[in-house]
Amino acid sequence: MAYVVKDGHKERATISVTAAPNEVFTGTGERFTKMDLSGHTFQLKNQDGQGVNNRRAYKNIPFFLSSRMYGIFYHTSAHCKLSLADHSTRSVQFLNDQPLLDVFLIGGTNPEEILHSYRCLTGFPSMPPLWSFGIWMSRMTYFSADEVTEICDRLRAEHFPCDVIHLDTGWFKTDWLCEWKFNDERFPDPKKFIHQLKDNGFRVSLWQLPYIAENAEQIDEARTNNYIGPLTKKQESEGSNFSALDYAGTIDFTSSKATDWYKGLLKNLLDMGVVCIKADFGENIHMDACYHSMSPKLLNNLYALLYQKAAYEITKEITCEGIIWARAGWAGCQRYPLHWGGDSASTWDGMAGSLKGGLHLGLSGFAFWSHDVPGFHSLPNFMNSPVPDDVYIRWTQFGVFSSHIRYHGTSKREPWHYPAIATIVKKWWNLRYALLPYILEQSKKATETGYTLLRALIFHHADDKLCWHIDDEYYFGDNFLVAPVMNSQNRRDVYLPEGKWVNFFDGTYYEGACWLKELEVPLEEMPVYVREGAEIPFYPETVQCTDEMDLSQTRILKIDAGFKGIFERLKK
Repeated sequence: MAYVVKDGHKERATISVTAAPNEVFTGTGERFTKMDLSGHTFQLKNQDGQGVNNRRAYKNIPFFLSSRMYGIFYHTSAHCKLSLADHSTRSVQFLNDQPLLDVFLIGGTNPEEILHSYRCLTGFPSMPPLWSFGIWMSRMTYFSADEVTEICDRLRAEHFPCDVIHLDTGWFKTDWLCEWKFNDERFPDPKKFIHQLKDNGFRVSLWQLPYIAENAEQIDEARTNNYIGPLTKKQESEGSNFSALDYAGTIDFTSSKATDWYKGLLKNLLDMGVVCIKADFGENIHMDACYHSMSPKLLNNLYALLYQKAAYEITKEITCEGIIWARAGWAGCQRYPLHWGGDSASTWDGMAGSLKGGLHLGLSGFAFWSHDVPGFHSLPNFMNSPVPDDVYIRWTQFGVFSSHIRYHGTSKREPWHYPAIATIVKKWWNLRYALLPYILEQSKKATETGYTLLRALIFHHADDKLCWHIDDEYYFGDNFLVAPVMNSQNRRDVYLPEGKWVNFFDGTYYEGACWLKELEVPLEEMPVYVREGAEIPFYPETVQCTDEMDLSQTRILKIDAGFKGIFERLKK
């Protein structure tokens, strides 16, 4: 280890450890790249990822896991750089932008054991409520109570199960102008509106962000009381539609008074019956500002933790259920589920990048993670290009086997807008609800161990060198092996690790440690395998939402010689 000294003052600190020639590295946050991070240098600086196919990341975590069965956690919130056998293939090098090193070397016999120890340091995830594991429906955005009610009524009338309706940027007086108040013309009686939806089995989630706009109702109050960090000089950039610089200031969560004020804004909404706050943004703050008890350079990465902690705490206090829907992240944010993967394109590479990000995030301490189904923005037109039917279906299948599943994006996402595949979508949604007992069982386990719901293969096959390089299939809990199809050719190769595997849909048996090459996968099917001998908790009845579920009626699917698959169930 060493210090970087300038003019006699220690400015930065660096440390390195030896890397083996064949060593593989994973983790470091929601990294949208291949499983083996060897040969890469990452800037651990939270910023808007601007998609899921580049080096920028919403969630940088100063922790990595090595195939030599150790992990390293660098306890800092400063901007830093991590070179994983890149600048020198002989070493891992870490450079901290403050003259301080607080480093934890964590050993273990397997990845779960190492991640359990990491969570002992940074916190364990809490358990989300049952309803959150159902279907969430959203788009950018719904603009009125009438529009939302019409959509919810149609979901029920056409028997598409759903638990949450999310209102994105359009519930304010002006779209995107966050003032934490409903538009009183388009939502004339929000409390009544929310409770009517609840009576029909729908919970309401709301979008907001941690910045105050220049023309927001609260700007004078926020400035007068220093609830936002006062700017020390005029902004040098006008920002963009998705930038903190579009706003006059960042709410200062280093101040208890500002934090309590923010919680009060959310409390008014939660008292109406809202159940979840989308804690969007938070990757960037105004760097030319003065915050109450921390410099901007140390606050920028830590900001997500303080922001999400505030939103989570007031939600749990009012609703007695701890949940948010967040995009940014730093070490410790896993305590406040849940997080989603950001603004992916509605394309095959957007889907592939999302999965890679989720696998690395699960190897960075996070248990609950989701993604926008079927991708956030369209191409070539960002707002209005239609999503191809096969992308919608394949992403739906991926969502069913994720910890949480939310439909969202810049164009219409409701299944009836895709009439050629709507019937197939409904079958997969019904399967999702049938699997909820299993998902709950595995979620509880993830809150007490080092496991995540969506797991890289190395969680269970750390001694299989191939598994350290596979980033397009995963375990879903202990017993499911999932291989999403991410192309229009409806074909893919699948690696079955060691063990005995059963096709979940048709009951075909396989001996593992082999490749299944060029599998043909019709659009209504998906490669999903389950361990022989597994017992899968399964809900036997079709429901419209989790309010209709009586979990005492859960049945067990035994994956034995008598199991012939559940493919016929999806046809019902």
